[in-house]
Amino acid sequence: MLSLRITSALRFLGAVFILASVTIAQAGLLSDDEARKGVADIKAAQDALDARTARLEASIQSFPDLVNQMETLSQDMAALRGKLEVLGNQIESANKHSRDLYLDLDSRLKLLEAAQGPTPNAAVTPAATSAQATAAAPSVTPTPVPPVPTPTTTAPVATDPYDNALVAFNGGDFTGSLKQFKAFLEANPKDARAANAVYWIGTNQMSLKDYKGARATLQSLIKNYPNAAKAPDALLGLASAHSGLGDNTSANNVLRILIAKYPNSPAAVKARARLQ
Repeated sequence: MLSLRITSALRFLGAVFILASVTIAQAGLLSDDEARKGVADIKAAQDALDARTARLEASIQSFPDLVNQMETLSQDMAALRGKLEVLGNQIESANKHSRDLYLDLDSRLKLLEAAQGPTPNAAVTPAATSAQATAAAPSVTPTPVPPVPTPTTTAPVATDPYDNALVAFNGGDFTGSLKQFKAFLEANPKDARAANAVYWIGTNQMSLKDYKGARATLQSLIKNYPNAAKAPDALLGLASAHSGLGDNTSANNVLRILIAKYPNSPAAVKARARLQ
C-alpha cells in the first residue's frame, strides 16, 4: 500500500512538472489572464503536492529505507517552486514590455495627429477645399513622421541574472546556481528579491549536502528578513539542515517555531507531519 502511495505521488509530481514546463514555454505567447491562470494552476498543484507529501512523510516515520525517496521528492518540489517563480518574473516582464509599448505607440500617434493638422470643415466642398489648399499652401517639405511600431505579444527573452540562476537550479546545476545567486546578491544587496536569493543559496547548499553552510545561510535569512515570503520555507529547510547534521532536538525546536509563527502556511503542514 505504501509503495502504491509513493508511486502515485511521483506520477502526480511528473504531471505537475509537465504542466509547469508547458506553461513556462508558452508564457511569452499567452495573454495576461491566461498566464495568471497558469500560475494559479501551478500553485494549486503545488499545494496539493505539499499536502500529499506531508501525509506521505507522516506514514513513513518508521521506514528509514524510504528517507532517500522523500529527500528526492523534496528537491523536486523545490525545483517546482523555482519554475513557478521564473514564470511569475516572465509575466511581470511581459506586462512592463506591454506598458512601454503602449506609451510609445500613444506618443507616436500624437505626433501623427499634430503633423496632419485640424480636420477641414465638412460644409466646404472637396473641389473648393482642394483649390484653397493649392492656392494657400506654400511649397514646403513635409515633416517626416516616425513609423508606428507593430504591436507584438512576444515577451522579451529573460536575461536577468536572478532568473538565470533559477534556470540553473531547475536544471539540476546546483553548483552553478549557487555561484550565480551569490553573485546576484553581492551585486544587488538591496534588490527586492534579495531574501529569495538567500533562500535559494541555502536550498542549493542543502542539495549539495552542505548542511553547515545551509544552516548558516537559512539562519541569516530568518534573522535579516523575518517577514520575507520565503521565511516559512526557510525554517523548514533549517530544520532539515539540523537533521542532516544529526541534531534532531534543534530540528524539532525549529519545526515548533515554524508552526507557532506561520500556522497556516504549507510549510507548517509539513512541520506538523514531521513532529508526529
